[in-house]
Amino acid sequence: MTPELRLFSTSVRAQFATRMRRVITLSILGLVVAAVGTLGVWAAFQTAAPVQPELAAMLPQGALLTIQARDFSGLLKRWNDSPEKSSWLKSDSYSVFSRSRLFGRLGDAQTEFAQSAGLPPDMSFLQEVAGSESVFAWYDIGKLEFLYITRMPSGNADKTRLLQMRSKFSTRQIGNQTFYVRTQAGQAPGSDDQAHDSAGDSADNHPQASPQGQARTVAFAISGDWLLLATREDLMARALTLIAASGTRAANGNLQVQDTLADSVSREPWFVDAHAAAMKEPGELRMTLNLEKIVPTPYFRSYWIQRNITEMKQYRSAVADLYMQPDRFREERVLLPKAPGDHEASSADLGSLVALLPERAGVYRAIAEPSTDTVIRSLNEKLLQHAAGSYNDTREAPVADVSVRDVGSATDFETRIDDAPLAHSVKGDELAGLRQALAASDLQAMMTVSRSNEAQGGVWVPFQSAIVLSSAKDWNVPAMQAALQQALRAQLTASGLGLAWKAVKTRNASYFEISDTQRLEMAIQGKLCILSDDPGLMQEMLGQRSNSARATAGKSAGKTETAKPDSSSPTTTTLMAGFNPAQEQASFARWSGLVDRTNNVMNRQSAGADGDGGTPSFFSQNMRGLGETFAALENEQMVERRDAAFTRQTVTYTWRH
Repeated sequence: MTPELRLFSTSVRAQFATRMRRVITLSILGLVVAAVGTLGVWAAFQTAAPVQPELAAMLPQGALLTIQARDFSGLLKRWNDSPEKSSWLKSDSYSVFSRSRLFGRLGDAQTEFAQSAGLPPDMSFLQEVAGSESVFAWYDIGKLEFLYITRMPSGNADKTRLLQMRSKFSTRQIGNQTFYVRTQAGQAPGSDDQAHDSAGDSADNHPQASPQGQARTVAFAISGDWLLLATREDLMARALTLIAASGTRAANGNLQVQDTLADSVSREPWFVDAHAAAMKEPGELRMTLNLEKIVPTPYFRSYWIQRNITEMKQYRSAVADLYMQPDRFREERVLLPKAPGDHEASSADLGSLVALLPERAGVYRAIAEPSTDTVIRSLNEKLLQHAAGSYNDTREAPVADVSVRDVGSATDFETRIDDAPLAHSVKGDELAGLRQALAASDLQAMMTVSRSNEAQGGVWVPFQSAIVLSSAKDWNVPAMQAALQQALRAQLTASGLGLAWKAVKTRNASYFEISDTQRLEMAIQGKLCILSDDPGLMQEMLGQRSNSARATAGKSAGKTETAKPDSSSPTTTTLMAGFNPAQEQASFARWSGLVDRTNNVMNRQSAGADGDGGTPSFFSQNMRGLGETFAALENEQMVERRDAAFTRQTVTYTWRH
């Protein structure tokens, strides 16, 4: 896979992780199969009215994550009416997901819930139990244990099918509150043991055992204007106790009430600290995560799409708020580290790098204080070697090579068998000079830019890339030229033939160019070094550089007002990135069709693009279908800031009307 494809594919997945994941979230929340809708669910919910602070106080301790919505029923209606839902359900991406092991497990859990509750947890059921202010807490991902509380007038709650079936449930009493519970005992397939139900011996209380033999509990209650639904009896009892204690207003000094409220999630340190660091005004949706408990779970390692487990291990908790406007969504995230570290302010000005972006920038990413290894890796992948991204799924065993190899031929008189083979240079030796030049430059920031260029036409879809490096002092031009020559020499030529730098002058500036075989452009202006594999892209970026007014304002195509860091803010900007899916969608569709057509010719059995009813091709059908689901997404920007010990991220999604 080319680096450009990895960037485009990752960005498309980022869209899925925000707006599209609500498919999983909304169905999971009502179906009791919610867990693996994953941790990006916050982009699923939308609407108005402040979240009541008492919501978290109703949740017993021990939750892995909580999700608070201002108006869940409004969010659900908006999702059901959206074109994205209709498009997603018809897409090849959904077709692939529906065949996955995860989807099958969720289906089993849905069946088990239906057998315990006595009614299917479908969209109709979800709409019935969706109230206004709501909170959802996840306690065990593997066992699908959760607690859901929503504000719903008791008159409306009585009309739900769940409340109308309460005669088929056992009753429990906690204080002066009554709740209803029913447990379907598990039974392995083929077992002759009769199912057991906690509600009694009537035939209605003995539905068939679940296919997987796992016991499921369904508990519900009405407390004032609150409807509660849980999959554990103890969670329901503790929640009702907390609601009763909250109603007495602990400010009256009652020590017993204070002790009761101490059992709530709102008193746990990870939750308290996360909300203290969060935005003062909660968004339409607020999600709080206990990362110290979530990250070590096998489910997180299996289903977290970013696969950055090592990076996530350093954080103890996080909180994310979603705010919506008619034409954009905005996420405000805060990540809290486990231990304080060295958080010295960076002097890197990422805004000046982003101001160099051309009018058409498909994907860009600017980071502060990059390591030499990071810069070398980016240069190799995008400009020098155009290396494919390396990925190894350690969950799959390697294929054994049992082929019989030819060890020689009686007619081969050219190969010497009594001489040692020629020694190959150690991989990376050709980069020694470049590594030394970068280390001496005192790097402060780096920006990578990639885009497709359909205007060139041809059979293939060409990609253009550029890298901008900012240092604390002026660059040594001869040293960089020699280092780049050395890096290219090993793969292009012998004795450096054809690798002479030549000067190129344009209306806006001048730069250097080397090698007609593999183009490389370099422009050095004081503390900035711009490298590109396309002269057109280089000239566009130099034009942006020469426009001082535009660079000062930090305005360029595809950037929002929040893209340029506020110099008056005490925070330090450490990352700025963006993706333009509207611009790249057509190129990706043509590129992916070419790639999958080639792969299908070489391996028909993994195809599916020939109309044989097989699995849809990954790029041209699965990923393309996912992108088309979000055809209304115009662009996406992300800004990451370091605020003392906290990491703050702002992600903005702009939608076309």
